[in-house]
Amino acid sequence: MKKKSIKSNADQAKQFRDTWRTIEDAIIAEHSFLLPSGEINVTVTLPWTRESVLGLLKRSGKIISWEQQKEFYEGNMRQYRVTVDGDKI
Repeated sequence: MKKKSIKSNADQAKQFRDTWRTIEDAIIAEHSFLLPSGEINVTVTLPWTRESVLGLLKRSGKIISWEQQKEFYEGNMRQYRVTVDGDKI
C-alpha cells in the first residue's frame, strides 16, 4: 500500500514539473526572453486532469491565478489562462 502512494507522489511531482515547464515555454514563446515586470498572462492547453496541479502551483506561489477558458473543448484537452508574477520568475 505504501509503495503505491510513493508512486503517486512521484507521478504528482512529475506532473508538477511538466506543467510548470509548459507554462514557462508558453511565456518564452509569447514574450521571448524580455519578460515584462508585473503580471504575465499566458494561455496554455493542458489535459483537464492537470487542474489539481494548477491548484498546487497556485498554493506554492509559482502562479498568481488560473482559470479555464470555457469555449475550448478538444477531447480531454482544456485551455487555461494562467497569470504569473514576472518578478518571481
